[in-house]
Amino acid sequence: MGTGRNVVRGASPMENQLFKRKRWLLTLTYASVMGCTLGLVGYVFDRIVTNLSYQSVQKEITSLASNIHANVEYKLAIPGKIPADIYAKIPELCPIYLNCQTQFQQQHRHTLVNIDRYYAIFIDTSGKTRATLGIYPNVPKSSLSSLENLRWDHFHDRAGKGYQQLTLEIHTPDNKVWGYLQVGRDLTDINEYLNNIHLIITIGIIAIGFIVAIASWYLAGLAMRPLSQSYQQMQQFTADAAHELRTPLATLQVIIENGRAEYQHLAPELTNWLDRIERQNIRIASLVNDLLFLSSLDRPDNKPIFEPCCLTEIVLDLVEEFAITATAKSIDICSDLDLDRQIWIDGNSEQLYRMGANLIDNAIKYTPTGGKVAISLTQTLNDVSFQVRDNGIGISDADKELIFNRFYRIESKSLPPQHSTGLGLAIVKSIVDAHSGQLTVWSQVGKGSIFTVRFVRNLKIN
Repeated sequence: MGTGRNVVRGASPMENQLFKRKRWLLTLTYASVMGCTLGLVGYVFDRIVTNLSYQSVQKEITSLASNIHANVEYKLAIPGKIPADIYAKIPELCPIYLNCQTQFQQQHRHTLVNIDRYYAIFIDTSGKTRATLGIYPNVPKSSLSSLENLRWDHFHDRAGKGYQQLTLEIHTPDNKVWGYLQVGRDLTDINEYLNNIHLIITIGIIAIGFIVAIASWYLAGLAMRPLSQSYQQMQQFTADAAHELRTPLATLQVIIENGRAEYQHLAPELTNWLDRIERQNIRIASLVNDLLFLSSLDRPDNKPIFEPCCLTEIVLDLVEEFAITATAKSIDICSDLDLDRQIWIDGNSEQLYRMGANLIDNAIKYTPTGGKVAISLTQTLNDVSFQVRDNGIGISDADKELIFNRFYRIESKSLPPQHSTGLGLAIVKSIVDAHSGQLTVWSQVGKGSIFTVRFVRNLKIN
């Protein structure tokens, strides 16, 4: 058994990015639900306060209108005429032919009507104003038809001041229509009160929303913690299992080689069995090596050493290495390189080589006999692009979201079963992320796929 352990100490950058996105999503969900709830509660509270305020105003206006109506109606014997004794009973009542508005504005004594806020207007059946009480709003006169149909009205004067007004029909003692009584109230103080309520609600919602956002972030972290721990434990188990398997696999390979050397002449039929065992042992060893490589990429304390790497030479070596494999499958492999200008980037040459090898190997595996695999390396002003193009079976839209997951493999009826671990593209994605690159995929079923890797940082050209 192995004597060492590949210990996973914390989350990898890719894992951090994954869980951070999920945490932000949970935070946004929590905060949105609470924000909508707070907004609804604030809106309902605001509507309740507003309605209660206006209902209170209407009750005050109704009470005042009833009081004035009770004091004057039984004395209004002639339609449109106001007896002199009514003016004596209500000293603040002013005939329309007198300008009493200035006088009312200067009065500061107790009267039947609080002339700073309320007003009353007597209008005859022809729509003409006969007398006023208090400071009435500066608005166009109401038409006769509107007086007959209107009871409550909410309006603004020319200065923008709001009013609530009640219109009542007045009758003579013999039940003839004398005219109309309009009683209204200045809503300036009510609107100021409601504006203060709106401001308090808005500030309260913003403050509570800020607290909810912080609490949501904290709760999302608590919710993600078990998942993060499970993920790290899975990584730890994978790393430990892969590390512990290296020794027995190496020992088994030695046994196979010794058995082939020592016993083949005694029992030639063992050759096929040893070959099968060796092939399976090689596959398992390859899987273990991939798992260990991914584990090393996942470790935040195991950052690769970057140095100037010539991508042109790496691509040429890859084309040369896979030429035999492609030829054996009758696949045309070609490259599009500018040999007069070598392209350099800062990176880890071993990882970049493995990235390219996995992409090319994947293209050859999923390209039918007689197909074509094209490899290109281009440089623009801002980035370097490495591209592997094939005319193979292609990838469906559903599979595009999953091909970079570990152990995920695409099965195709048009191709024989592929001896793949499903880790190749996961390794490619991890290497690209470690080099701060961008990996994109274009594919269409039956037409092929294009894998493009772009590197932006520290571009160098010789």
